Amino acid sequence: MKKNEDIIIRPAQPGEYGWIIQVHGQYYAEKHGWYDEFECIVAQIIVEYLSSEEPDKQACFIAEYKGNPVGCIVLMKNNDLEGKLRVLFVSENVRGKGIGCLLVKSLVEQARLIGYKRLSLWTSDNQKVARVLYEKVGFSLVSETPNTTFAKDSNDEYWEMEL
Repeated sequence: MKKNEDIIIRPAQPGEYGWIIQVHGQYYAEKHGWYDEFECIVAQIIVEYLSSEEPDKQACFIAEYKGNPVGCIVLMKNNDLEGKLRVLFVSENVRGKGIGCLLVKSLVEQARLIGYKRLSLWTSDNQKVARVLYEKVGFSLVSETPNTTFAKDSNDEYWEMEL
């Protein structure tokens, strides 16, 4: 568990996996018009995480601020050498407090402890704040392609970071 003033980064607790799906669904529907398809993708990620046969190769962190969950991030196995950063989220009302950076740094530290040599992630080019954070902590944009599903009029981006 990491602390920074009123911010605590800790493992997810039972019931918070549903919260991850809910906040992603609500936020991205409201801000980007991404409805059921995106929420379903987040739910599938969480189901995959919870049903993993290698729980020691993954992690889920919650950012807590003044006793309330306000952010999340998930580390999943891509292969023996690479972990994947998934479902990073920080509530709008607490952005600017370094919570996203703390979450990503916790994930990077855990990936190193697991023994991953690289991290990868997918995002879209309309995720401006997240993209700045990824670059700041050491990720590099590897490729981009037009999104043809829920995030039309944007590009999918694939980022990597050597550990």
